[in-house]
Amino acid sequence: MTGSHSCPLCTDTYEEMGDLRVHLEVEHRKSELTRYILEGLDARTDPTVERHEPPSTV
Repeated sequence: MTGSHSCPLCTDTYEEMGDLRVHLEVEHRKSELTRYILEGLDARTDPTVERHEPPSTV
């Protein structure tokens, strides 16, 4: 399958966003999705995580 929407938690891909939404709701538990989202937020707010941001133009 050559889907354009990939599940962030497994290797499944879907052509339609609605199909991905159903997959997430049915195949992955809410706690699994919550953990995935929170881990991503922690990585963005963790000062030890290396970031590549453009220099300030001020």
